[in-house]
Amino acid sequence: MTQTPTPSFPIGRWTTAAAASLLVLVAWGGCEIRDEAIETASPRVVRLSAATSDSGSPAIEYVEGYEAGLRRATAEGRPMLVVFRAGWCRWCAEFAQGTLVDRRLVDLSRQFVCVLVDADRHADDCRQFAVKEFPTVIVASPSGVECRRWRGCPSVDDLVSAMVGTLPTARVATVETDDSEALR
Repeated sequence: MTQTPTPSFPIGRWTTAAAASLLVLVAWGGCEIRDEAIETASPRVVRLSAATSDSGSPAIEYVEGYEAGLRRATAEGRPMLVVFRAGWCRWCAEFAQGTLVDRRLVDLSRQFVCVLVDADRHADDCRQFAVKEFPTVIVASPSGVECRRWRGCPSVDDLVSAMVGTLPTARVATVETDDSEALR
């Protein structure tokens, strides 16, 4: 009679548990969390919940997601104000409650396509623009060419100055005649 060789180590609960754990780690380590693409017929317009002023004046309206904003900016020939933010970021909340409710900025934003890029929903956009700090703010041409970038919270004056500098001359003249005190 021939005997089948017995393994040199016992196969038991510990070995089975270790093999199962290793399989889970290998499977988990090879996965990447991907953003779910959400396609809508028209770009979703959002307002930052914190971006309401005490005086009740209107807040900046944003298109959600860079690609939707770029399509609108190109179609309308308007420059973009792109705000990269994260819901968990304290500085983003302060930026939304302070700088982004300033009347000068809100008024000027009507001449821009304002784009909100949430880091948790649009991680691919953050990677595309190498955004690693929040908030990051970009002023760009209607074709998406970056004109100015800030990592962190820009002052209202710096942001307004860069935005006015991006507008075509005719629009700048209109802004200055309509509300010259608000931009100074």
